[in-house]
Amino acid sequence: MTGRLAPFPRFTGTEPCQAPDADPDWWSSDDTNDRAAAQLACRRCPTREACLAWAIDHPTDSGDAIWAGTTSSRRRELRREFAFSTKEKK
Repeated sequence: MTGRLAPFPRFTGTEPCQAPDADPDWWSSDDTNDRAAAQLACRRCPTREACLAWAIDHPTDSGDAIWAGTTSSRRRELRREFAFSTKEKK
């Protein structure tokens, strides 16, 4: 964790998860194809960085859903990597 909490991303309506034709269940589905579709859609998201920062800083709230194209296990890896890199700098 970063020591400070990222704010919830400000959605503009241009994000793939906010698109009228997007299935909101893709981001929280247990189906591998749905999750892959969500991850692919996130690649073109204009708020991906803010979304990822929030999901990394809020593991309980982000849960097992796809956030910024990442799975919960990938976000755990990123948290460990970040914690390790901040320890190295001290």
